[in-house]
Amino acid sequence: MATVLRYLTYQGIPIWRNIFVIQWISQILSGLFVVVLVTWFFINIGNAVHDRDIPYGFSFLSREYQTPIGQHFLAYQSSDSFLYAFIVAGTNTLIVSIVGIFLATALGVFVGVSRMSSNWLVAKISLAYVEFFRNVPLLVHLFFWFYIVLEFPPVREGYVIGGLFYINNAGFSLPWLSPTSFQAAGTWGLIFVISLIGGMVLSRRLSRRESVTGISSYPLLSGFALPFITGVVVWWILGIVGWGSPFLVSIPEPHGAFGRISGGFTAAGGLIALLVGLVTYTAAFIAEIVRAGIQSVGRGQTEASRAVGLSGMATLRHITFPQALRVIVPPLISQFLNLTKNSSLAGAIGYSDLTNVAKTMTQTAPAVSIFILIMAAYLAISLTYSGIGNLYNRHIRIVGSS
Repeated sequence: MATVLRYLTYQGIPIWRNIFVIQWISQILSGLFVVVLVTWFFINIGNAVHDRDIPYGFSFLSREYQTPIGQHFLAYQSSDSFLYAFIVAGTNTLIVSIVGIFLATALGVFVGVSRMSSNWLVAKISLAYVEFFRNVPLLVHLFFWFYIVLEFPPVREGYVIGGLFYINNAGFSLPWLSPTSFQAAGTWGLIFVISLIGGMVLSRRLSRRESVTGISSYPLLSGFALPFITGVVVWWILGIVGWGSPFLVSIPEPHGAFGRISGGFTAAGGLIALLVGLVTYTAAFIAEIVRAGIQSVGRGQTEASRAVGLSGMATLRHITFPQALRVIVPPLISQFLNLTKNSSLAGAIGYSDLTNVAKTMTQTAPAVSIFILIMAAYLAISLTYSGIGNLYNRHIRIVGSS
């Protein structure tokens, strides 16, 4: 018996009392349980599909979709395939989520910092914003902004600003860059992206130098100036070598008896309402995350920075906010994922997002297969955002600990 008990020990501790062994066994059993549960779930789905003769499969993806998509950022025709239409709809969702994340983050940080302002009026307005937008359902927000857009004048009676901007109940039209050729536009775009990365690296180095030496190095200004100057110079060089301008400015203009706007870029009313609703709603949650993160930094840090002569804004930028990021980033990633998934409500206000277009596809294609594609697409987008956020979170933790 003593020999058996000796073999049932790990690092001199009986395995039923060794916390390391218990953790591994519990994780393995939990993983097996999840695998069995998922397998049982899909087997039941497969049996139900087979017994009820529900159509499935993905052969329909090569067929012509033959249905228009109202708003699309990629070139699209009704004769394109189901697969391409799915990609077009996914691009619509992706663009809305990316733009919404940037705008919601900027607005949320501004409101979160304003909530802690020493100005009583600014703090109370920020508090009212958070409490109102956070406690009203998102779908109500979307309908509210959508009906505001519908109250704008019709196309022929809409507002015209400087002959360049058109605002009406169909959307907002503005001048837009149109590529002249793939060669010139691609070359300029590649060099601009490289210079943008160089600007980010330059900004970080100058910021580090400023914090070490105390000499003003203007990191943000330098970081923005590098890609701007590079873009202008490359644009000029492309014209000299005979490739011409990489882009031409397309001006929106009314055409036809109904005054439809052609040229430029037109953001449809549904897109505007969706973006405004998602941004204002999500920013209220981000503001609370930012406020909690800033308050998690010890008050002594702020008092010490003010004692050495730093202004309130400098203290926030160099002392408080960098330390608060370690608390802010994890819940902030969750809000990014929520914004992406909440964009699936776009169908309620007529925007052609992934869910709305896919739901239309179910009229002529297997619904089971389409919803599997929808789940896979949202899962891929969410995991990508989560991975990027986790990498950044790991980076700031390493920088903060060093």
